[in-house]
Amino acid sequence: MTSPTNVRFPDQVDRNLADYARRSGTKKSSVVVGAVREWLRMEAHPGIVFVTTVTGERRAALAVGPQVWTVAESWLQHDKDERSPAVVADALGLSIPDVEAALAYWADFRGEIDELIEREHASQDEALSAWERRRALDSA
Repeated sequence: MTSPTNVRFPDQVDRNLADYARRSGTKKSSVVVGAVREWLRMEAHPGIVFVTTVTGERRAALAVGPQVWTVAESWLQHDKDERSPAVVADALGLSIPDVEAALAYWADFRGEIDELIEREHASQDEALSAWERRRALDSA
């Protein structure tokens, strides 16, 4: 469900918004909704920013480094008995507060982050398969 909201932008902001929307092939309203959604998430989770990937996708990341999904994946890779923010921080070269920030974001957006982990694993599996197929040509 959507709710209409009237927002008045200064002329220059509106022109810049229209230019960006045109260049990116999106509607102005979609740009504004995405920007506000990200801003609200960043306000709720200090230390989190959004980065654009090479595919144009926007993803949550720590302001000091990696995307949130990589911290979540590291958390999952450690045995439950050995898993702690300090252990993950040491493994990733991050501070404990940075790991805590990523974990808090993951807790609030678990489905989104878990989906990213699954997609990254599928991509890695496909890359490995492609490499194996290519290597097979050398021995044929």
